[in-house]
Amino acid sequence: MGATVSRQSPGPRPAKGQQVVLPTDTVPYQGAPCQYHLIDVSVTLQHNMSFGFAQGRTMTSTNVESYYPILAQPYSDGFELTSFYRVPGAAQQQGMFSMAINIPFQGIFTKMLGVPTHEHWQLQVEKSMMFVHTMRAGILSLSGSHGTQGDISDIQMKIAQHTQTGGRLLCIEMTGQAMSQGMGAAMQGISQGMGVDVFFQVPLHPNPKRYTYQAVNVGIGIRVQMGFPAGRIHVECDWLGQMAAFLQQGWRLVEIFLDQTQMQQHQGVSFNPQMAMNSVWFFEKETDRLNDPTPQYEGTVVEYYHKIKAGFGGARAPPGWTPVLQEMGQRGWELACILETPDTRMTGMMTMKMKLLLFFQRRLVPH
Repeated sequence: MGATVSRQSPGPRPAKGQQVVLPTDTVPYQGAPCQYHLIDVSVTLQHNMSFGFAQGRTMTSTNVESYYPILAQPYSDGFELTSFYRVPGAAQQQGMFSMAINIPFQGIFTKMLGVPTHEHWQLQVEKSMMFVHTMRAGILSLSGSHGTQGDISDIQMKIAQHTQTGGRLLCIEMTGQAMSQGMGAAMQGISQGMGVDVFFQVPLHPNPKRYTYQAVNVGIGIRVQMGFPAGRIHVECDWLGQMAAFLQQGWRLVEIFLDQTQMQQHQGVSFNPQMAMNSVWFFEKETDRLNDPTPQYEGTVVEYYHKIKAGFGGARAPPGWTPVLQEMGQRGWELACILETPDTRMTGMMTMKMKLLLFFQRRLVPH
């Protein structure tokens, strides 16, 4: 399967016309700057055409594993992976009659400059599957709430296992792999298994620190506003407030994962339907400091509008947030994760933009 890999050097400042509002510092930040290193890869998704519901049959396969050695290379230069992110909205069919499509991913690495360390890490990836069940809530009626609920128990178990030996969670990414669970599972409302990669870094140095992780469910409200020629999706969540509540207790944000849980409320005929999604926020804290609420980090959230352009054989959406990372890194801001939202708007016949949220944090420095 064909694929490409490229490395980027971030540009010096946000591109002209980017219209990204970045936080400002009333006094210059005295902490260490954060250097970014980016690796772009094109992952092939192969849809396997066959009939039947045999349990365990791979419906969609990927070659994402072939890039793990490439993602491990920056560790020799002191960089650490913070995200292996599937670029939203982008996909390109390999040929007119091909069942394979190319999906761009980006590996985002960080290194704090001028900070000596004796720690040495190695990248490790655990494969997992996530299953989604249909569900109803409240009084069962045609106008009641219904939706889906995701099961990430296997992911949480893998995190608990790695923390026993000093491993640290880096990110959780859906790969696009899909596996049938059989006709019986389908009849019970259980979806096909969805492939999830859980990225860790494991210590190579002696006596590593131990870390504790906390998973927090945060609801996201979605309201669809009908309109002509195109409607509008409003996303309701206090992103910064949720993040700050845990940073102020000494935790550090690692990842925000959408577990595919969603509920839709039907109340007769509605021109503004409402639904709710669930996000799982993963926070990290040194185990030795578990009962110490002293804040270690401050956080901020940057809104970024990601441009998507449809064309022959797919859609293109180059990741344009590189200058934002560079500008933020100069002031010590380290990316925690990138979260895509349902907030999308048509900007032309073949173009649209999607709101992404970039979560940053940096160490507090005494004045």
